[in-house]
Amino acid sequence: MFKHLSNEESLQKAIGVFEYAKKHSAFYNEKYKSIASVSTYDDWLKVPILTKDELFNNSYPKSESMLTLEMPLKETIMTSTGGSTGLARYTMLTYREWDAFLQRQADALRLMGITPEDCVANLFVAGSLWPSFIALHDNIRLIGANHLPISANIDFDKMLAYIMEFKPTVLLSLPTVFVILADKILQQNLKVDFVKIIGYAGEHMSEMIRHHLRKAFGEKVKIESLAYTSADCGLIGYQCDSCASNEYHLPTDFQFVELYNFEENRVCKPGETGEVLITNLERLSQPIIRYRIGDVAKWTGKPCSCGDKNPTFIIGGRAGDDFKIGGAYISMDTVEKSFSDYVSTHGISANYQFILEDLSNGNLNIMLKIESSNPEDSKQLIGNIKNNIKTNINDIKVGEEMGLVSLDVEFVDLGVLPRSPITGKVKRLNDKRVK
Repeated sequence: MFKHLSNEESLQKAIGVFEYAKKHSAFYNEKYKSIASVSTYDDWLKVPILTKDELFNNSYPKSESMLTLEMPLKETIMTSTGGSTGLARYTMLTYREWDAFLQRQADALRLMGITPEDCVANLFVAGSLWPSFIALHDNIRLIGANHLPISANIDFDKMLAYIMEFKPTVLLSLPTVFVILADKILQQNLKVDFVKIIGYAGEHMSEMIRHHLRKAFGEKVKIESLAYTSADCGLIGYQCDSCASNEYHLPTDFQFVELYNFEENRVCKPGETGEVLITNLERLSQPIIRYRIGDVAKWTGKPCSCGDKNPTFIIGGRAGDDFKIGGAYISMDTVEKSFSDYVSTHGISANYQFILEDLSNGNLNIMLKIESSNPEDSKQLIGNIKNNIKTNINDIKVGEEMGLVSLDVEFVDLGVLPRSPITGKVKRLNDKRVK
């Protein structure tokens, strides 16, 4: 179903994207002006890495500099990464590129077991330029399955009423949506044994949440990740029945992926965890080349028992300064804003750690720990900081109001928070939802 290319074949396609970008994009022409040509992997390693700031500042419609297309645009679709903090980034694809993205995702859904005989409830958020809902409509159509475009924009009681009336065999949405549905099903003692597949995306799904869902939907329900995807790059990883929950095959004819050790400025060794760099092999309207997406992963280095020759890798969560709630990435800078005005007052330090952890009941526990030379004196600001967090991050506010999220702030003595043994820096984000 997914074509296999050797690493060298994928590299050569990536080099083709590089050459096209340098020739047709003002941004890349300037970025690569010191590179005469690329023909080998050693040459490729000299290609500068694309950062999130570069992508944000140079993407259409904020800028036309990354585009290789003539203006005005024709036959394109605009989507958004979301951005609960108001820092949404937009993604423009030509219809040809959008179709290529859709075909890969549809193939991933087929591998999950979705067939033309299924009735699929699309429970993703619609509107606000988010791509998931409309993309899944086309994915489901490509498979030939029946589609229930319910969305997550409606009251959960009405959503459940549609599910009980139409009895879909497949549900697709965010883990948060499934937790709420499971709560209501268990509360009302409903029998929902007609659902055979639950497909999730946007957030990590812990074993605790899986257990909670099986209590509501039955022990036989298949719970699978829709795929490892990016709005900018499309499908990055797909799963077979032999994959673990955080393990994916790489579509080698669609992406060229490298794992990078930024602390030592080198490509990772076999079995070493590093940050994911992505070069998409299909998107030429605004090429994505060696993009630092913000995830960490490692190659398994072994053939998959399913027989698919495409290599497998294990996702280890987010790297750096982002975390995900409700399907949108949120910058750690937003967390800092909640208490930055108080730093250097009441003994408060700038060292902190933001901890996210799933509880046994499927809820999310969030703790902000801040170092202080006088923790007792600092406590008087806990209420202000909690209110600031909820004001800056609406997903946390809504989750707390729904009883799905608990938020707390704790001040600890200076030097208590764990440091990196290499840099001595405090690890600002500790996302325990990802094993």
